[in-house]
Amino acid sequence: MWSWHRTMALLMVAGAMARAQLTIENPKHVEVSEQDAQVVFLTTARVIETEFRSPGNLENKFHVKLVLGQPGERFTIDDPSGNGTIYLERWNDGKFAVALMRLSMQHLLAPDRQKRMLMEIQRRSREIAPVPAAKLANQPIPSAPDPLSGTVRNNCTDTIADAAVRQVSCRPLPVGVR
Repeated sequence: MWSWHRTMALLMVAGAMARAQLTIENPKHVEVSEQDAQVVFLTTARVIETEFRSPGNLENKFHVKLVLGQPGERFTIDDPSGNGTIYLERWNDGKFAVALMRLSMQHLLAPDRQKRMLMEIQRRSREIAPVPAAKLANQPIPSAPDPLSGTVRNNCTDTIADAAVRQVSCRPLPVGVR
């Protein structure tokens, strides 16, 4: 008997916390079950936490506003923490869950982590971007082909394939005669 009361108390507290995390605005009185929306919200948060091995990272920190009756369904990120607003013309649990997944993943990427990732993306892009021919004109040509095998070792492609290697120096190779 005591465990039943304790379970009910925990469910009520969890429900109150979830309501604080999900706000529903429904100015056109679109038919929606607030309980269904809460269940989808909590379930999505738990699945994302499990999938990304980050238990509790969305709990009490992730806030979403659902606005119903809005044409042009979309979601917006309202702050650097990834909290946002989901706009739906009518209630659709699938669309709501997809938007929640995207927002919750954004929330899990803290601003400093986003900045590090952006810097890494830019660094890698600069290293593999095409180089204008004029820039290559002053580059020294690598050593001649091996006389025994006739091939030139190209460590450039090996190092580009390894994402951990930084500042790959890829120079043009001479074209061998067939």
